[in-house]
Amino acid sequence: MYLLEWMVVLDHKRYKPGSIWDEQQKKNAEREKKHEKKLFAQGLGHLLTTKESDIHESRSEEVDDNGGIYRKTKSYLDVCTYNDDKRGLLTLAFGVLVYGLIPWWIGDIAQWWSIIDKGVAINGDALDVGYILVLLVSVGVLLPVTYVFARYLFGVWRLEAFTMRRLMVRFNRETRKVYLLRPGFLGGVKAYDWEEVDAILPKNMPNHEGIGGMLVLAVKTEENENPYRDFGVDGAFLGLPSRDYQHLLSFWEYIRRFMEDGADAVPAPKRLRSKWPNPLSSMWTVSRLSLPGGFDLGRSFLWLRLALTPVFVIWGLGHYASLLLSYEGRFPKAIRQASGESELRSWLELLAYNLLPLLYSAVGLWLYYAWRHGLDWRLPLRYWAG
Repeated sequence: MYLLEWMVVLDHKRYKPGSIWDEQQKKNAEREKKHEKKLFAQGLGHLLTTKESDIHESRSEEVDDNGGIYRKTKSYLDVCTYNDDKRGLLTLAFGVLVYGLIPWWIGDIAQWWSIIDKGVAINGDALDVGYILVLLVSVGVLLPVTYVFARYLFGVWRLEAFTMRRLMVRFNRETRKVYLLRPGFLGGVKAYDWEEVDAILPKNMPNHEGIGGMLVLAVKTEENENPYRDFGVDGAFLGLPSRDYQHLLSFWEYIRRFMEDGADAVPAPKRLRSKWPNPLSSMWTVSRLSLPGGFDLGRSFLWLRLALTPVFVIWGLGHYASLLLSYEGRFPKAIRQASGESELRSWLELLAYNLLPLLYSAVGLWLYYAWRHGLDWRLPLRYWAG
């Protein structure tokens, strides 16, 4: 669920004075000003314009791809974002809601049509006051529920469905650019100079086990409607949860060396991340419950994982459904050309990643249905053969 990215976008907007979001922006701005005054009072005002990390400075002797690389070439590195795998629960909840609303609408429309067309109830009985009253109450509840879902909840659902399957960050060492691949409502596709990027990695943080988290990239921008701040902040949340701070530094070092020293300065990823939706991998993903600090339920609490298997199966299906309800995106043509991508390969991948998952999912559902109902799984083939 792309909640963090959504919060960044919301912080850039201008809201109606006195609204909840406007008041929150004002509080955040006041908090930032107090922090600035404190730094100036301590003689540390220069830190406000100093980056947390110098991209020319090596912060780790080790490098680690953190299992977050989609593709590595001589010119660019495609890295996953932290929230790509955090999905499924909204799809489960809203899927149940839609599953209830659709037959509810169909039933009410059918009953009202029977009344208007034939003057009787849908089952043929004569109309009475109680029957009409029940229908009016039903419509009185259905309309506001549908409105709230369409007006507010569907937009929240887009944080993990009906959107890009993954947000991606491309580091191109030849153009010296960092490209962000996102849908429009999360900031859209952006390109920033490598020198502008700041990795939020405090230099003197101790390496306590369990204090890891995600790699945060930040860039100051002029795009900003927030009336309480003179600049905007864009960025991305990269990689998988790190087990400790050293692990986080080694992940950043992998990216930094690639950009500063070349593709040969870092080893090939131990394993590239797959872009193919798969119900089994979805169940594996949610069962791990990877959280900042490297807390991994799958690795540390095997007995609990086994006990919660039914929960993970249901959640995994929601995760898989959210992937199927989304689409595989790609960078604009100008960025693809600057990266040396093959246009033919790009088109074939776009078609394959968006079409094949729907096809093999439909086949899988048919095979399961045929097995459950004792049908011949070859029936569709015989039908198409004539």
